[in-house]
Amino acid sequence: MIIKNELSPGYISFRNPRYIEIDDMFYSSLLLVDYHREQNDLIFKSLIDTNININMSMFYEKEDTYKVVKDLTYNIGNTAVELETSKNRQDIDLLEFAYDDAKYIRKQLQVNNEDFYYLYAYITIYANNLKELNNNMDKIEGLLQSKGIRTRKAYFRQEQAFISTLPLMINHADIKEASKKNVLTDGIVSTYPFISSSICDKEGIFLGKNLHNNSLIFIDRFDEKRYKNANMCIFGTSGAGKSYYTKLNILRYRMLGIEQYIIDPEREYTNLCDSVDGCLLKLGPNSNSYINIFDIRKESLEANEKGFLASKIIKLKGFFNLIFGELNEEEKGIIEEKIIETYERKGITFDDNSLYKLGNKRSKNKKFKETIDMPILEDFYNILCENNNTFKFKTKLMPFVKGSLNFFNKYTNIELNNKLIVADVYELGEDNLKYGMYVCTELFWDKIKENRKNRKAIYLDEIWRLIGVTSNKEVASFVYKIFKTIRKYGGSAVAVTQDISDLFSLEEGNFGKSILNNSSIKNFFALEEENIKILKKYTNISEKEEIDIKSLKKGECLMFAGENHILAEINSFKYEDELIIQEKKGEE
Repeated sequence: MIIKNELSPGYISFRNPRYIEIDDMFYSSLLLVDYHREQNDLIFKSLIDTNININMSMFYEKEDTYKVVKDLTYNIGNTAVELETSKNRQDIDLLEFAYDDAKYIRKQLQVNNEDFYYLYAYITIYANNLKELNNNMDKIEGLLQSKGIRTRKAYFRQEQAFISTLPLMINHADIKEASKKNVLTDGIVSTYPFISSSICDKEGIFLGKNLHNNSLIFIDRFDEKRYKNANMCIFGTSGAGKSYYTKLNILRYRMLGIEQYIIDPEREYTNLCDSVDGCLLKLGPNSNSYINIFDIRKESLEANEKGFLASKIIKLKGFFNLIFGELNEEEKGIIEEKIIETYERKGITFDDNSLYKLGNKRSKNKKFKETIDMPILEDFYNILCENNNTFKFKTKLMPFVKGSLNFFNKYTNIELNNKLIVADVYELGEDNLKYGMYVCTELFWDKIKENRKNRKAIYLDEIWRLIGVTSNKEVASFVYKIFKTIRKYGGSAVAVTQDISDLFSLEEGNFGKSILNNSSIKNFFALEEENIKILKKYTNISEKEEIDIKSLKKGECLMFAGENHILAEINSFKYEDELIIQEKKGEE
């Protein structure tokens, strides 16, 4: 009795036949009485995607197939006689339709083993006031009419319709006949209502809400059953909200203890890193942090893999391609020869045992060589100076050894044990950013490979610098390899950029396209029309989605998550806003 009293409303009013009033809320119902003869779509999907408050009930009553076929056969015979004898009837067309429909239904039941049902559907709309109720009634009726569904307002039957839309499994007898409609098994599929472009992954982080129906969006991009990989692309023009969205992802995954590594060419994440006790790695002329590009790290290969030096040479060739420009095959051979010689002078060869301080393979106390045991750029530079054939390489390398970029010519002096590391390469300047981004990306890639069991993510802001026209094939291939293989290390690669045209400028856009195709989660914030055209060339966005991207407001995006395409509004909490606003002030 106590529970009943708690659940019962304070009052119910049936005084007006057009609606019911319950505790200051107004309810009005619709009976769905007729449908298009053929349906090729989910006819109720548009209802689910609205933000209008509705309750909907559907009842299916399965009929005895033998009895239905018997009745149909009898009616077909009678109708055939009427058609033959009454060709001048005014309703002859309707009679022919009924005849053809009856034959079709009988065939489906007898030949295709379908079942015969009666369908009853009711919708109750509710609102805080009558004006809102009437407006919403008109909207719902308009949506249904666009799908070929005819409705009837439940005037003088509001109570019965209201009861039928409650979760009581009551199909009220007073309204059944008005909404009764026959349907076959195949037609039932089109009435399935629980289809909506909403995502609520069980272990996901909150990202925002669906603009169409206000449903909350939770995405767990590490869910291997739902997504083919955990990679993500974030594209948008300046000021559209892509950086804000990226920082929200970083903050929320920081709370979950996931390892995150960020390449920061625009100094956008410095204050955020400090606020959540991350590790800030600055690379530039005014920094005391150094990374030795010649370091071979133990974690660069997994336990069962071999070929430390061979793997490192491939990465170094990409780096020197950035410095020396596009190399022909002969020049690549010369550079590789000099790299091998540089390591040989430090006692490091293609024998992996040479990377250990104790070369005895059976020794249990083998210790991997440290950065001080590795060559540095100056060692490579000196070898280039010994041969006239490599003079041009020496000249281009001089700023990295003796000039303004000599911080690249240092031994690594940092320990990276934090789960959030931001690589600030802002001080390198426009022309030199790509060098710092590549060095840090290579370092982070080794960190990602360290332990397959740990979840981790690498964020490549302004990724076009590494795979665009200012880069080269070797570097772009290295970045593409990260996106293609990071999944097996429990990782997620995130590409962030506003320069879409540059992203697809190298090798006819093949690398940009490959990274896009290898990202299960895609977020498109507002873009210029020129960039939208480029995006359409490499993705499957529809014409409607093109229009949507053009009209997006700040903080809104078109989100692709697996097979779902959602227009989303990114939402944050107050403490997150405070951290990100502080970040923006820091940038200013």
